[in-house]
Amino acid sequence: SLFYFRIPRAEWRDRLEKLKHCGYHAIDVYFPWNHHEVEKGVWDFDGERDAGEFLALAEETGLYVIARPGPYICSEWDGGGLPAYLFGRQMKIRDNDPEFLKYTAEWFKRIIPLISRHSYTKGGCVIAMQIENEYDFYSRAEDRSGYITALRDMALTLGADMPLVCCSG
Repeated sequence: SLFYFRIPRAEWRDRLEKLKHCGYHAIDVYFPWNHHEVEKGVWDFDGERDAGEFLALAEETGLYVIARPGPYICSEWDGGGLPAYLFGRQMKIRDNDPEFLKYTAEWFKRIIPLISRHSYTKGGCVIAMQIENEYDFYSRAEDRSGYITALRDMALTLGADMPLVCCSG
């Protein structure tokens, strides 16, 4: 695992090259929603948050990537990567709830095309994508299958052409 959001951008290439020199062929990378939606409806994918540049550097380094855009990532990251404004609303987080899926679609509209531009099938580095994370430990969901299906369908509609996986329990 190598997480661009925990490393200063100036160090990205160095860290990727060090992994390659250690014999790694692939890394997994989380993409925290709340890192890019800096406030409700305000998105930032520049500078230290330039996830596309991080993927481009992984490609240049010759590392494959398993992309993990959530929406929930855990990673001991605030809110598991979910924006704070989602909590306390009248919706079921991480479930087949139309309100939660509406917000998730806004995240996916931004992150899935970015990741898909770096798909292995297009000459890039992304060989797989994990939707959701640690869902097998989440007991509050009422419609697990419907939720994972909705995430899958969103990802496919937005151009994901790599294998999609989930640790769904």
